[in-house]
Amino acid sequence: MNYLKYLFVLILSIVTVFTSCEKQEEIEKIDSSDKLDQFGIFGKWGLQAMTINGITDMSIQFDKLEFIADDEKADLKGKFIGNRGFRAETNGQFELDSLNKMIHFEQNNTQKSYAFELSNNWMAFTYFDNDIEFIEDYRKED
Repeated sequence: MNYLKYLFVLILSIVTVFTSCEKQEEIEKIDSSDKLDQFGIFGKWGLQAMTINGITDMSIQFDKLEFIADDEKADLKGKFIGNRGFRAETNGQFELDSLNKMIHFEQNNTQKSYAFELSNNWMAFTYFDNDIEFIEDYRKED
């Protein structure tokens, strides 16, 4: 009979440990979500096409962008890693302005802002350089 008491206590202990672990995992998932998650921007993106003053260049593009979270989860800021073709890798910080549909990049004390559209696995940046309109279309790769 003593054996049954110990078995009951052992089973109760195991059940308690497993249920508390599941609750802790749920709390960590909620706490670890970044405010940027709602936009679907995190991940790797590849440039698919560039339009210059209304003319689309459909040649093969090698430009890549990767958006990752930073340490602050409550804002709309994160980090990016960019690779322009076979040139050197660049990195810096970005911030989404969801109200004005703008994205701001900061790299080596240089700031650039682009109008952006984002839906599912597609993203586009629009900007002007010397009165020339550029539109870059990206597709999510992961």
